Amino acid sequence: MISFDDLFRIDPDVEYFPEYDCKGEYNGICFHRIKAITYNGAMYKGKPTRIFAHIGFPENTQKPVPAVVLVHGGGGHPDDVWIKKWNEHGYAAIAMSTDGFFPCQPMPLCEGHGSECMVHKLVHPFHKEGYIETPGTTHIADSDIPIKDQWMYHAVASVILANNLLHRDERVTSDRIGICGISWGGIIAAITIGYDPRFAFAIPIYGSGYLGCGHSGLDKIFNVPGTQKWYAEKRFDRVKIPVMWLCWNDDCCFSVNSNSMSYQDTKQGNSNTCLSMIHNMGHSHSCAYTPKESYWFADEVLAGNRIPEVTAEYAGNTVKYSCSVKTKSIRLFYITEKMTYTNREKHGLRNTFMEQDWQIVDLDPDKNQATLPDNAVGKYTEFTLENGIVLTTPYNEFKNQTQCRQE
Repeated sequence: MISFDDLFRIDPDVEYFPEYDCKGEYNGICFHRIKAITYNGAMYKGKPTRIFAHIGFPENTQKPVPAVVLVHGGGGHPDDVWIKKWNEHGYAAIAMSTDGFFPCQPMPLCEGHGSECMVHKLVHPFHKEGYIETPGTTHIADSDIPIKDQWMYHAVASVILANNLLHRDERVTSDRIGICGISWGGIIAAITIGYDPRFAFAIPIYGSGYLGCGHSGLDKIFNVPGTQKWYAEKRFDRVKIPVMWLCWNDDCCFSVNSNSMSYQDTKQGNSNTCLSMIHNMGHSHSCAYTPKESYWFADEVLAGNRIPEVTAEYAGNTVKYSCSVKTKSIRLFYITEKMTYTNREKHGLRNTFMEQDWQIVDLDPDKNQATLPDNAVGKYTEFTLENGIVLTTPYNEFKNQTQCRQE
């Protein structure tokens, strides 16, 4: 039994380290308003822990602002470019180290810049008598040890405690805090929203629930005995906030059936939940935070607007499709056989990729019905709104999805 209830009462006890602030520029971006801090983590092996983070606020703010907790991907560190992106959209943003890493010297911590100076140790000046660092990344390979010693427990705890920190910050509007995670950070975000109901919105990017049903190789990790405790989908019935499941339709790490089932489950808890599977997106921090979908979604949700509803129904050789607002374009994506993944050359890389290539058919935005290609097996429909935002219907290959849900 996993419980994080005791964490909600923890005071973050923030300490500020100005010498580790981002003072310079990187790729033309100025980071002078992003601050280096530490805060209390969960107890680990009977000892208190500290967590390193960077936090940034928008320029020239005179009143409390909305905020977002940013959860980095596997092997990553707090990403200041990502923080800055959210700051430019009017949000405070905090990005924490989910794996006990601290900088060993003052440097900007942008993606690809400064991360070589991160070490898994409470080094000076972050050392505090009696405290230790949280466990390093094991993903869920340590699922056979006591829960409160596992990396995933502490990763989720670091997010909940960052939320505590933002809730106690007078510069933040406490009921307008969201969460966004990339890759393994998306997995952490998907798990966290089943335990922490305080978020106003969630945007897991790439990572999702139903990873044991995926095809990209993570299914082998998530089907090891004992890992089921970390299945995000086990608590999707508790998720009542709007969620955008944002992903690459040909991801090397996650397959779209997992994102699609996560969308279908959480859509039941909030009608503003949506799915956006991006063609040619790529997989990295920068590929994740560059698309405008995540910022648009947060703005729409906090403004109280309705997220456009998109639907597609497949019957025989026909697809019936609709969108509740005017669209710029509508496209059918399909593959001609069951989705499978192998290690192969694709997109200029060697990695675990989908063996199939997406076939694309333009649909008429002025109609609501079209004939399906005879050989379409797996499929989904993409709607591009007039503002360029992409929303999609879930990947449809019903037989396999139904079998996976039953397991």
